[in-house]
Amino acid sequence: MRSRVQEVAKFAYDRVSKVRDQRDQEFKKKYSSHAQKLPSMIVHNGLLTTVAFIRSKANSDKGWEAIEGDIKAFLNKFERKNPENLVEFFANLSLQEYRLYTQKLLYFAQWLKRIVEGELKYEGEE
Repeated sequence: MRSRVQEVAKFAYDRVSKVRDQRDQEFKKKYSSHAQKLPSMIVHNGLLTTVAFIRSKANSDKGWEAIEGDIKAFLNKFERKNPENLVEFFANLSLQEYRLYTQKLLYFAQWLKRIVEGELKYEGEE
């Protein structure tokens, strides 16, 4: 039996591993950059604003599209939710639920960032 920490860390590792195994270097760079920004975006802008930003960029940026997919996959696996539209989903939550989801997704985003920093390094980065 694994702890919640182990489950979330493993899930984040698996999501980043799928990106790492891609051939498209530009995609990997964008994903890496976006994943590293995600926790601070949630803290500074709020979850709903961050998700709305991600949705606005996802159609033209494969990195943001993958981050949006990661968030949806996280909700599906850990919360048994499968929202088609993340903005609508988070906008319709009660304040208490919204705070709880913000906390949970921030935790997941921090794991994504940590794993990206270790798994997706490029020449010129230290």
